[in-house]
Amino acid sequence: MVSRTKRPIGLLLMLTGLLHSIVGIAIYAKHFVPIFSEGLWNTVGEGQWERGTAFWFMMFGLLLMLIGYISDWLMKKKGIAPPASFGWLLFVICLIGAVIMPVSGFWLGLPQAWVLTRA
Repeated sequence: MVSRTKRPIGLLLMLTGLLHSIVGIAIYAKHFVPIFSEGLWNTVGEGQWERGTAFWFMMFGLLLMLIGYISDWLMKKKGIAPPASFGWLLFVICLIGAVIMPVSGFWLGLPQAWVLTRA
């Protein structure tokens, strides 16, 4: 049985990932234009830090949506809560991110991860 507190966390993680991706498009739009206009293949090369940053920013948003989807599926379709270690790992990742980049969205992940650590 999954607690009522944990049930919405998967959806919240998906929404956080979606927000992350929307912010990424807004911030890095000018860096995606050459990536797409050059045909995607091998368009983020060595020394192209802006393109690399844009790419990884977007990838993190997509991965966060995937993590949220899997969590949501486990809890709502299978009735299984993710293990507490999953929540702790997500918490540590967000905490490190928030310390290194205080002006970021890592803070949004902390309460979600904390709920996943609870029984």
